[in-house]
Amino acid sequence: MIHRLGGRRAFWGVAPVVACCALAPLALAQTRAQEGAKAAGFAADRGTASVEEMVVTARRREETLVEIPVAITALDEWRLRERGLTELNQVEKFAPNLVQTNFGQGNTGHAAVFMRGIGLQDHIITTDPAVGIYLDGVYLGRNMGANMDLMNIERVEVVRGPQGSLSGRNTLGGALNIVTKKPAGEGFARIDLKAGSRRRLNGNFFADVALDDALFLSVSGGVKSREGVGKALLIPDPKAEIGEIFQGFGRAALLWEAADNLSVLATADVSRSDQGITPHAVEVFNPRNGFGLKPADQAPDPDDTYSLNNRLTATEDRTLGVSLTVDWQAADPLRLKAILGYRDMWFEGGLDNEKVPATLIEFPERGEADQWTLELQFSGLAGWGDWVAGLYYFREEGFNDSPFVFRPAGLADGRPAVIPVSDFDGRLYIKQETGSKAAFVHANIDLAPRWNLGLGMRHTWDAKEALGSLHYFPAPAQRSDDWRELTGDVSLTRQLGDAFNAFASYARGYQAGGYPPRPFGGPDTFVAFNPTFADSFELGVKGAFGSGLSLSAALFHVRYTDLAVQQNELIGEGFLTLTQNAAESRAKGFELEGLWEAAPGFGVQFALGWIDIEIAEVDAGVQGIKKGDSPALTPDWTVSLSPQYAWSLQNGGALTVRLDYYHRSGMFGQPVNSPLNLMEPVDLLSASLGYASPAGDWRLSLYGHNLTDEAYPLAKLDLDPTVLIINSNDRREYGLRLGKTLRWR
Repeated sequence: MIHRLGGRRAFWGVAPVVACCALAPLALAQTRAQEGAKAAGFAADRGTASVEEMVVTARRREETLVEIPVAITALDEWRLRERGLTELNQVEKFAPNLVQTNFGQGNTGHAAVFMRGIGLQDHIITTDPAVGIYLDGVYLGRNMGANMDLMNIERVEVVRGPQGSLSGRNTLGGALNIVTKKPAGEGFARIDLKAGSRRRLNGNFFADVALDDALFLSVSGGVKSREGVGKALLIPDPKAEIGEIFQGFGRAALLWEAADNLSVLATADVSRSDQGITPHAVEVFNPRNGFGLKPADQAPDPDDTYSLNNRLTATEDRTLGVSLTVDWQAADPLRLKAILGYRDMWFEGGLDNEKVPATLIEFPERGEADQWTLELQFSGLAGWGDWVAGLYYFREEGFNDSPFVFRPAGLADGRPAVIPVSDFDGRLYIKQETGSKAAFVHANIDLAPRWNLGLGMRHTWDAKEALGSLHYFPAPAQRSDDWRELTGDVSLTRQLGDAFNAFASYARGYQAGGYPPRPFGGPDTFVAFNPTFADSFELGVKGAFGSGLSLSAALFHVRYTDLAVQQNELIGEGFLTLTQNAAESRAKGFELEGLWEAAPGFGVQFALGWIDIEIAEVDAGVQGIKKGDSPALTPDWTVSLSPQYAWSLQNGGALTVRLDYYHRSGMFGQPVNSPLNLMEPVDLLSASLGYASPAGDWRLSLYGHNLTDEAYPLAKLDLDPTVLIINSNDRREYGLRLGKTLRWR
């Protein structure tokens, strides 16, 4: 039995992880780690991760970063570990024009991703994300539960811009492609431990074994925990501290090399968290509106709360995923690949939207989504180039259920009116079934010795059936709609040198239509909005400049049409989120990233993004949003700068010192650009000092994270009488990281 911090409650949900741990053959004799050379520092790391050599699979085929005519940031296993990245939402600090938040009902398992001015904060089943997340080729249909742990990861690919042919629906802004390590039977295990301030304690393991000459198994798992940053001041025994972390996870993969030309890979992963609510603050700006609220009603520390509802101090989420990949080289020019995946996501959470000693505006919620995916890929080589074609199927069922409290007249004579937490004013229930099918084809055509033309097309059929029910609806509102869309892309690449390319590309992508998530305005507001489209033009160069500089640069222009704009307001019956295809926006910008090895052992990794975006057109009758406004969560600038110096010691070991600086300029929490929605700029600084043993079989690092202790906002929502601010949970922290590798082959 694993206990929560402080021993308050047993945590049973990680039983599957413990079972995975039992499989790991960790009590084995120690020998030299295979990764020893890479652990020595920056210069060794560059040899496996430079822009001209790293292999990616963003286009369903293996290509180097130089070859692929797409703006892409790739972080391999060693880049992730050097930066101390442990979850997906931390990747934003190392890729240009990328913003990631976890607004969804205060649940830290939520991953809302924004790229190049497009994204979606909402987590309700009737709204789809605008940036796709893929795990080993399996599309994850929900943002909730997508903030996964980055363990056993071969690389993370941040692919920017609409993916018109090979990724398809809901990759309007781009895609995050997560590739895990396949079992290889290498006969080693690795243990990683982390301990630090705020009672930080993490433990992870990974093991890779050969069961026989053709059957290989890898298992991984871990637990991470940390105390909270705030307290529920009026609840004697809260379920959790605000921002408290406790999560368990595990993964197993079995690879069968059935023949020289046939392999079968089966995977299973599980994750369970039982954590404190995400830190959030409430600003009172209009005390004369009937609520009777005033700034003095809030706790002095914005991380604390005066809430009386113990149910809203903690969140839970769990995910379970399985996949089966069959890869068959049918003949020399023909390869067949099938990817079958199933995923279940469940969560429970909710926010107290005023945090005062009363029960006025509270939205507890639970939800679940189940999805099946199947993709068949056919690929091959020809005298003129290479090609890939395929068929895709996606099916999802899910719901959100919220028994809510909404009492704007709940204060009398300036004194809080306490309402029993078992009483609710109403119940919102949303259910949806989605079916999607697609056929796609993409080809790379060699036009001349140094010219290549890429062409792709995808035809998608989407169908949705939804039900919306509120306590005052005469009957549930039932809706069904379908859409058929054609998207695609074209690119032209010119090889300028052995390790230097230039490209021009055009892509058209789309985000699926859906239904408003909170139809408090009545059944008539529960009507479909149509897909949003993006037309993107891009120019880029990639490659090595001499022996010390590798970089990738891109200029882009994107036009978003039929933009689905979310408008939030408090109305007489509750919280209305109205979604309409009411606007058009245009974006232009550039991205620059790379690696400069300035001297032996000293180098700088950098990423710079700039975007100029505004709402170009707004339909008549749309309130709040106006022409010239900036879309939500889109800063003008994102900057990442990471100098690192490594030097060898006399005993054969290596010492590495590293700094990581991140800047994000100001941005608005909603497309309504009022001062109340403005989020201030963010500057973060982290550092580490690491030692690698001569054999490379163990490594010890001293780290300092968020050294200036920034509590920066992730999302901002202005509602009369309050502004709700979701704050970051990654506060200042110091500690030690220890990695140990064991080998028995």
